[in-house]
Amino acid sequence: MSRRRRRKSHKKGLPPGTLVYTGEHTSVHASVHTMRYNEADCQEIQRYQPEWCSAPLKVLWVDVHGLTDTALVERIGADFSLHPLALEDVLNTHQRPKMEEYDHVLLFIVHNLRLDRASNELHSEQISVFLGRHFVVSFQEHPDDTFQGVRERIRKGAGRLRKKGPDYLAYSLLDTVVDNYYTVLDDLEASLAELEDQIYQPTTTNHLKARIFTLKSALTHFRRFLMPLRDASLRLYRTETDLIDDTSRLYLRDLADHVVQILDGVDNCREILSGIESLYQAEIGNRLNNIMRLLTIISTIFIPLSFVAGIYGMNFDYMPELRWHYGYFAVLGFMALSAGAMLYYFHRKRWL
Repeated sequence: MSRRRRRKSHKKGLPPGTLVYTGEHTSVHASVHTMRYNEADCQEIQRYQPEWCSAPLKVLWVDVHGLTDTALVERIGADFSLHPLALEDVLNTHQRPKMEEYDHVLLFIVHNLRLDRASNELHSEQISVFLGRHFVVSFQEHPDDTFQGVRERIRKGAGRLRKKGPDYLAYSLLDTVVDNYYTVLDDLEASLAELEDQIYQPTTTNHLKARIFTLKSALTHFRRFLMPLRDASLRLYRTETDLIDDTSRLYLRDLADHVVQILDGVDNCREILSGIESLYQAEIGNRLNNIMRLLTIISTIFIPLSFVAGIYGMNFDYMPELRWHYGYFAVLGFMALSAGAMLYYFHRKRWL
């Protein structure tokens, strides 16, 4: 079953823009990874370095892991002049994927998803990306590093990252999350294939029922994130802000196309699961019909036997065949012959 997090009411009665973290509180402290680079040079440090903000000739990337330190989030927001309402959305980890435009920055909220193959639970992590004139600030809800691959590409100078501006960096971060959706979709399709193979097995019917329910919940949860993400990615591609270069818009269009493609895959999985559920119900009904048919055949065989046994179980004084020397064996033979004849008839009719 998809993980459902209870929405917390810590912000009840507080004014708009108040920074309160509404996600899961852990003992792991928030950390910051700061990088600045251009085509010729790359520097990085494992802490927040506000002095690097005054280097317009380089792209600055501040990546925050964990959102439990609201003071740190507020400080970074003040240094980059991020709107308090935008920071409030960052700390409210139940946001739907969206793109918001502010005076000098763009905010894009997306959810990184992971499917637990053992339980078929879909786990989500909110990721917020701010795009400015010379900087990108990203907030990851969990302390693990989703963007390690992007960081390695910057260090090695591979690809276009070091040659392009912050808009391409923001695209690369979003593309990393969306590419991970393909892995989630592949895992869901693999789970559906396993489920389809188990439909005709005579055991584990309750287990199959639970798996169908959890997969349906995971697909619904997945689609609930993809629908607003499709609109947000298209809006990001079509925005007329000068923060995004025309050459980067082609990549943003490709990003939006990937989201639509994944959404189509999820809808296809939902149709397959609906067919599997119908097939499961039909198979359960077929098994029940087979059981009822077997019980009916057994009952039909024993009806005449019970009739004969009932006749000779009556307490009448005058029953001539009761005193016949071979009467008992004749009755048993007749009962066996009638049962065998019915079994032969049911076998010829392919009812057995």
